[in-house]
Amino acid sequence: MKRLASLLVGVLCGCGGIEETPAPEVFIALPRDFQHFQEWATYPLPPNEVAGSPHIAGERTLFINRKPAHGSTQFPVGTIIVKRVNDGSQNFAMVKRGGDYNVQGATNWEWFDLKPATDGVTQIIAWRGITPPSGEMYHGVAGGECNTCHQSARNNDFVQSEPLLLSGF
Repeated sequence: MKRLASLLVGVLCGCGGIEETPAPEVFIALPRDFQHFQEWATYPLPPNEVAGSPHIAGERTLFINRKPAHGSTQFPVGTIIVKRVNDGSQNFAMVKRGGDYNVQGATNWEWFDLKPATDGVTQIIAWRGITPPSGEMYHGVAGGECNTCHQSARNNDFVQSEPLLLSGF
């Protein structure tokens, strides 16, 4: 009976020598994941002066939920970077989703347009995905697509901002 039970356990747990490739790690961000982002590590950005850029001039601040380990060549899955523009009436985010998401653009990153709720803590997701949906814009710029610009930061895991260079962590 013991032998039969051992054989059955071996068959049921897949211990028969066939190895399965583990699924890639995936993180799906929800509105609660953006709450209290103002308490995360903070990096002020200099004003943007690039003509025609979808990134507006004026005060901008980055917030990151967790810094990568020293010497990392990529940000870990689950990293959330929020950019607050001016008075915080609009926030943009990039989330390291993983799972080979957005493989034709900034691989593993998902883009978000966030609007603060009246409580000042909750963030409402206006849109999310690889590009703004039809009829939506990136901070008022028609056709503004995050992947286009972030491709230039491929060597820093598609994160452009100087305070978040992987070599600095």
